[in-house]
Amino acid sequence: MARESYQQQLQQLTESVRQMGEKVLEELDLGLQALREHDRTLAQSLDTWDDQVDEMNLHIERACTDLLALQQPVAVDLRLITSVFKIITDLERIGDLAVNIGEYGMDAEVFVLLPKEELLTLGAMAKEMVREAIDAFVTRDAERALALIHRDEQLDNRCWELRRRVIAKVIDIARQAHTLDEAKDIADDLIPVFWSIRDLERVGDHAVNIAGRTIYLATGKKDYL
Repeated sequence: MARESYQQQLQQLTESVRQMGEKVLEELDLGLQALREHDRTLAQSLDTWDDQVDEMNLHIERACTDLLALQQPVAVDLRLITSVFKIITDLERIGDLAVNIGEYGMDAEVFVLLPKEELLTLGAMAKEMVREAIDAFVTRDAERALALIHRDEQLDNRCWELRRRVIAKVIDIARQAHTLDEAKDIADDLIPVFWSIRDLERVGDHAVNIAGRTIYLATGKKDYL
């Protein structure tokens, strides 16, 4: 009976990670919506949403700690618990980045440097990577996780290209600036655009981390940790 309860707790860990992943995906979707619509109220509401993600993170941490302390798991079970510890940290950080992304979209004027549609396309790529990472973990699909890791290069290349375009636009606008105040306005616009690209790239990086943990869990190989 005790062993059956132990297995149920392990199964619940996977389900809890799936639920946390769904919550984070919804938060990321709201962050992108706030960016798209320049919705200050929605952006500010993301802090409350993120608190819920943080609570889920703490709940799963406690479950992992209890299993380690009371059951002394080994082999695959130990890999599951240690992987979950790492994965929920990545999910929690994706939630934090979703809050940032929503805040960057509060000022519509910054998108003179880069159409917001470009950032939304980037966001859709990053969000799909997170979705794939969560699904691969739940199904223990190492091949799917590996394919996601290889796909990250596409996201990185897209981020690099967008940075180059923004810098070219800044140079072009700067040539037309006649005062220090105008130059300062250009610099102020640059920061949230660059940070948006950076944070969406980081979302993809966290998805890759989750995929690497999934490969370790499914195969025992540490190549992608």
